[in-house]
Amino acid sequence: MKRWGVGCLIVLLYGLLVWMTPSDSFAEDRVNFSVEAVPNAYQVDSGVTYFDLRMPAQQKTNLQVRIYNHGPADHTFLTSVRNATTNNNGLIVYDQKKSVPLASTSLTDLIKPNTQSTFIKGGESKIVSLPLEVSNELDGTLLAGIRIESKPEGETTNDNTIGIQNRHAYVIGLKVRSSIKETAPIITYEGVQAKSSFSRPTVFVKLANQAPTISKTMKFEAIVTKGKKVVVRKQMDVRFAPSIYMKTPIETTGILEPGTYHIKIRVDGEGKTWKWKDSFKITKRQANQMKEQIPDRDIEKNSNSFVGEWSKELMMASTLIIFLLIGYIYRLKKQQRQA
Repeated sequence: MKRWGVGCLIVLLYGLLVWMTPSDSFAEDRVNFSVEAVPNAYQVDSGVTYFDLRMPAQQKTNLQVRIYNHGPADHTFLTSVRNATTNNNGLIVYDQKKSVPLASTSLTDLIKPNTQSTFIKGGESKIVSLPLEVSNELDGTLLAGIRIESKPEGETTNDNTIGIQNRHAYVIGLKVRSSIKETAPIITYEGVQAKSSFSRPTVFVKLANQAPTISKTMKFEAIVTKGKKVVVRKQMDVRFAPSIYMKTPIETTGILEPGTYHIKIRVDGEGKTWKWKDSFKITKRQANQMKEQIPDRDIEKNSNSFVGEWSKELMMASTLIIFLLIGYIYRLKKQQRQA
């Protein structure tokens, strides 16, 4: 009897948790489409699933992507070209709509139009064509991604609409060059800055890859000191996209007090080592501003968090479980007295 009662309570608790836990795997959120790159006449390596093109000057081509709508419902798909950059974590990502800052031209400039909308009936597929024209000989490598996503139904541009939209997207890499000769990356130091970021004092190190080439994986290390004390150290792997700036945040665990700080930066890779030293000052005004921007350590209300969204249900479930446990214990004691 005792085991049976405990088992019932466990099942009840599990059921309540499952009922209250928000699920992201609704049927409408499933990925019901796929994409593939159609082979191109300028393709260098036919063994890869992305576009790796070698195009001389004064040449044109159509970049073709086939989109399969596997679901029964009709959908509209958005296709866009995004330039490659290196994010804060040292990874190459394809999310920049603007031109590449250190390059004379970008793939978003050479592909017109670089955004398209395609309607595809359920169970069918269509080929989307993006016209690419290379007028002049390319200096090095241009890197971008072709992003394909399903347009949410009933999407509006209302500025008052606040929330999270689930968008499933595929990205097909696009690498274009006029010569297959690889050049070495040129890494330069562009400066350091300290400020608050996401409610934490952060030191930002800005580097750049001055060469139009994709680097291999490199080792990055930065050490911030004040006097002889190490304030923070950061190490990570990094890959530089061609002709880009990279801003790396180095989060500290406490408030940066006023004073002079020193930083050492080292990047190892491609058979070469880059080293830089610099210093920066934190004034009393900056320290006070960072303290003002950092909220108190109170629990913040967050509509997207489990506790914040389900606090009432959790309280009710906890109260119910406590009463059931009290009743069960009382019943056991009563049975023991009768025995």
